[in-house]
Amino acid sequence: MKFNPLIVLLILVFNQKCYSQANRTSDSKEFFYNISIGAVIGTIGAIINKEPDQGFGKTLLKGSSQGALGGYITFESKRLIRLAQRQEDWKIYWAAKLINAGGVSIKENAALNKDFWKKWHINIGFSRIEFDLENKFKVQYKVMPVALVYTIGIASQTKFEFEKTLKTGEFIFSSDTDRFVETNSVGIAFPGNIVMYEPNKDSFSTLSHEIIHLYQYNDFSQLEVLLDKPLNRINSRNNLFSEINKYIHYDLRYIPNNIVYWIEMNNSDYYANFLEREAGYYADSF
Repeated sequence: MKFNPLIVLLILVFNQKCYSQANRTSDSKEFFYNISIGAVIGTIGAIINKEPDQGFGKTLLKGSSQGALGGYITFESKRLIRLAQRQEDWKIYWAAKLINAGGVSIKENAALNKDFWKKWHINIGFSRIEFDLENKFKVQYKVMPVALVYTIGIASQTKFEFEKTLKTGEFIFSSDTDRFVETNSVGIAFPGNIVMYEPNKDSFSTLSHEIIHLYQYNDFSQLEVLLDKPLNRINSRNNLFSEINKYIHYDLRYIPNNIVYWIEMNNSDYYANFLEREAGYYADSF
């Protein structure tokens, strides 16, 4: 039985589109959304990456259960962002980041058809730090090229907020460009980065809103495991690519995220966009 990765995207779009029509957001709805998306992608990824000698039913159960577990953990990380915003406590941002990294790692393991504990990672800006526990403990540093390009571009035009970056674990910049006024915005999340409007850069609500957008990017990273088999084939045929790919993680999560965002922006109400509504919900920025 063959599965087209595009089916995953269609499921995501359908689920998010339906979800965004709700009149209000609640923890129970967010809980269902996060675990269902984790379970769906985990199941499809596990089937794609199933070994010939593995049973279909066992693979199905493993992918769905581990994907749901990872989805629940990422849901809790988003709730911590809300707590950090309400208490204005920087320490909670790091706790949320670590928990989100754990949840995303479990979802990726589910889609790779691996046991949930075998591989972990955390993203900091354009850097991905992996912890491999499958054979023996190993740490691997990888660059995420899309986030790197954005970081270079942003750094050349804005001010790097070193203290806020240390406090949150996210690359944060500030700018007083008129573009913020023209677009009636006070912050924006780019791949691996956040840019805050200078007069509003100390707003916990704005910062939390944009961090949730980074977490939404992470939600789509589960789809990147679909590149695993093609990359392994390329690496086995070319030693140069094999060496290069040891230090690169292809962060293509922004493509499905932006497609969903664009589709949702057809709604007249800004917060009818599911991705904005979720960010606003956890950041109290409605």
